[in-house]
Amino acid sequence: MTKVYAQLDRSIRDARSVRIMKTPTTAYDFKLYPFGERGTYIAPELMAEIADSLAESARQHFGEYDYIVSPEPGGHTWGILAAYKLGKPMNILRLSTELYEEYEVRIKRETAYNENYLYFDGFKKGDRILLVDDVISSGATIRCIAAQFLEMGVEMAGIQAIIAKGEHYRKLETDLGVPVRCLTYV
Repeated sequence: MTKVYAQLDRSIRDARSVRIMKTPTTAYDFKLYPFGERGTYIAPELMAEIADSLAESARQHFGEYDYIVSPEPGGHTWGILAAYKLGKPMNILRLSTELYEEYEVRIKRETAYNENYLYFDGFKKGDRILLVDDVISSGATIRCIAAQFLEMGVEMAGIQAIIAKGEHYRKLETDLGVPVRCLTYV
């Protein structure tokens, strides 16, 4: 049975939908969750519920890991709060639409509605991390991050998200061989 999160459930139910045009003929219907990458106003009660719940879930479901890693634009906010609650260090995968030459490790991130680059900095072979993100939709972002970590020799202890849209998170768990936990599912 899924735990009931009063603030989170309400924010999901009340989120409005927008249409994002990737190209003049390709549209993507997007939910504006306040806690997601395009969210804006986040009530303190919602922040507390999500941060506390992410930390509680991480304690229950994941073994040893060195630190938390979260990608921009939506995951890094929650990764920072979870890391703080857990007393763990944090590494943010920075996002940019520009291609910076001074970074040795970068990957192109393509979602249903945009393309950009994630930059990896400060990782060492043998690091063991917990990936924290806001929303798992298709799983494309997590797949490209996991592939880069594999190439770098960084081990993922698991993936913790706030919400999973659809069943893609199950395939991630099988394909990547790590536990994937979400606070809620839509």
